[in-house]
Amino acid sequence: MQSKSKTVLAALLDTHSEVATIVNECQLEEEPLSRTALRDAQAALGSVETEGEGIRHYGDADAEYESLIASAGLIDRSDRGKLRIEGGDRARFLHGMLTNTVETLGPGEGNHTALTDPQGRTQADMHLYSRGDVFFVETEPGLQADVFTFLDQFLIADDVTIEDVTEAWCIMGVQGPQSPGVLSDLGTDLPEDVYDSVDVPGGGWVVKRIYAADVGYDLWIPADKAVDAWTGLVEKGARPAGLEAAERRRIERGHPRYGVDVDTRVVPLEAGLEDTVSFTKGCFIGQETLAKMHNLGKPRRYLVGLAIGRDNPPESGDQILDGEKVVGDVKSWVESPRMGGMIALASVRRGSETPGTTLRLQNGDEATVTALPFIP
Repeated sequence: MQSKSKTVLAALLDTHSEVATIVNECQLEEEPLSRTALRDAQAALGSVETEGEGIRHYGDADAEYESLIASAGLIDRSDRGKLRIEGGDRARFLHGMLTNTVETLGPGEGNHTALTDPQGRTQADMHLYSRGDVFFVETEPGLQADVFTFLDQFLIADDVTIEDVTEAWCIMGVQGPQSPGVLSDLGTDLPEDVYDSVDVPGGGWVVKRIYAADVGYDLWIPADKAVDAWTGLVEKGARPAGLEAAERRRIERGHPRYGVDVDTRVVPLEAGLEDTVSFTKGCFIGQETLAKMHNLGKPRRYLVGLAIGRDNPPESGDQILDGEKVVGDVKSWVESPRMGGMIALASVRRGSETPGTTLRLQNGDEATVTALPFIP
């Protein structure tokens, strides 16, 4: 006899196989009904939303934070940008465009990658998934349009089609040590390696992703089944977690975010994005600059952690000083219960990156350079 939660989860899988081919639905001016229904379901659980930022919390950000560490938190990541790339030349084309390897990825494999300009400066960081005869690219919210434009300008006679499918799919992150149990009714073994993905019977797929906990997965779901999936995951014991909890864990774990900690002025090696670059794959845009920096081992800047204290929170963009010399700036910060005070991700010049170095913030407070991650 099936449990109710298993029945609900199974319902999300009974969907048409053509959902992945929906093209450019995000161009619709009105929010799709499926997204509106999902927001209604989240509101029923006490979601508090900030316009333009998403759901801040579900009534208790501290408890949501603890769920990501001790049990299983459920994060709606449906606003993430999503591109579908297909065609006979897709692997060759992307291999020459992205900083990480593409042609060696088998079906169900993926990686963290980036786009850089000829000077090696970061234009986007993203996650790439090989799903058989197509690739999916996942970006920061809203960044998919820039990635689409960047890639499209290099398409000439290539057999490659790029489609924006952001509104066709929802992504639900299940993060925390109990996440495998929450997903136990999917009808498939969960992937073992980070960025690997497996099909979910009937439609959709699940990928192993680690960003708010040591154990976690993202469930890619056709948008018209999002409410059923959300309800089923909550019934299986996942606690909805908003951006406040997720941001605490992101910064504690030392994960830079494009548009916040990383921008178009820095190269990946200066921004804590070393895992996005393959130095053995051959040529790609920006490869020469990155290879030179890698071989010399001397980035101009470093992404570091700062332990600040409790009294006077910084602002993003605040200057960081060593004596009277400006050596960097604060990127993002949060109050960390486990660290007992405020912590920040910061960009500092070479020479100021050594853990234990004492620096001074623009507001006069001392800050200690700390190795990342602060807390795994």
